[in-house]
Amino acid sequence: MYVLNRNSAVADERHIYMRSSNNLFAIRKYWAAFSVLMLHYVGFWRIFRGPHDGPEFIFDRVTAFPPVVIFLAISGFLIAGSLERSSSIREFYVKRIRRVYVPLWISIIIYMAVYLVIAREYMDGSIVKWILASVAGLAYTPDCLKDFASGSANGVLWTITVLIELYIISGFLWRYLRRLSPRTWIIIVFPVLIICNVLSEYASQNVLPDFGRKILERSFLPYAFFYFIGFFVYLYRDHLGWKTYLISAIAFVIVILMALHYWPDYGYYTGVVRGGLTAVITVVFGSWSPKTEKSKHLSGFCSFLSRHDITYEVYLYQWLVFNVMICLGLFSTLGWIELCFISLVAVTLVAVLMNAVYRRINSALMKPANMI
Repeated sequence: MYVLNRNSAVADERHIYMRSSNNLFAIRKYWAAFSVLMLHYVGFWRIFRGPHDGPEFIFDRVTAFPPVVIFLAISGFLIAGSLERSSSIREFYVKRIRRVYVPLWISIIIYMAVYLVIAREYMDGSIVKWILASVAGLAYTPDCLKDFASGSANGVLWTITVLIELYIISGFLWRYLRRLSPRTWIIIVFPVLIICNVLSEYASQNVLPDFGRKILERSFLPYAFFYFIGFFVYLYRDHLGWKTYLISAIAFVIVILMALHYWPDYGYYTGVVRGGLTAVITVVFGSWSPKTEKSKHLSGFCSFLSRHDITYEVYLYQWLVFNVMICLGLFSTLGWIELCFISLVAVTLVAVLMNAVYRRINSALMKPANMI
């Protein structure tokens, strides 16, 4: 069996480092999850009511640091840690299935139950394709739901598809990636990934037909740059010094200026400069340890958020909540503040409930495992 690094003193030390109270990733994950929620809320407001100062103010704040990029960078960092702590690649994949697929499969059941109530007259045989695709973690909207509510069965599933691809690749290439020198990453790997991102944007805008653009959107290639920044920082986090934090602070200022002054940038999903800087900021400051500064309150807060991590459920169920709100006509009748409040509360409550369901099912069906 291929052993990664189990039972070694280094692995034990790094496992301590990865404890939830020992970094700020929980705060970053919550920020990203609810930023995505607000981004979609503003998108639906624009569709039904047009631009408005209030929602646009929210949009500008949550997109200054692209939330999906934050998710990708954190995932890269934590997945590298999970690979290092796993006794084998098989164990790593089993943990990924339990953490990614089990909540996803639960959400499919909930989505289907709700759609059978509120969209029964739209249902036809194409819903079977949606169920099969969703079970595999593939983003797909059946023909029968394209004219219902938002026109999408689950509009956020594409990011889960991308993450699954990146997890598979990370497992296969782990033994090689962990041996790459920093110079190889900086001179070869990252330039190649940047080119992939830029060419993806060019192809999407100028070359590919609609079907090709959808395939590209669900491919890992345009997003790998942001993910592997997190991966790289984990591998070499022991070398992070004050210069790294200074560079990240400068990057923070640059991103803010880019957002305020609309500086030109180019890339897929977001500009490659803003996205890359956001990824660096996320993992460098996210990996900062409150315990280093003996901040008990912040350390305890981070630990609490990690123990009650509902961010995945926020991501999984927000589209269902929005479809129900659209079906009830709320986006056509209520004010933007009321809708914002209802969106936040409804999604949070559903996420808390479904996270509890997942934890109970997971503990009943499987032995506890060390998950990130």
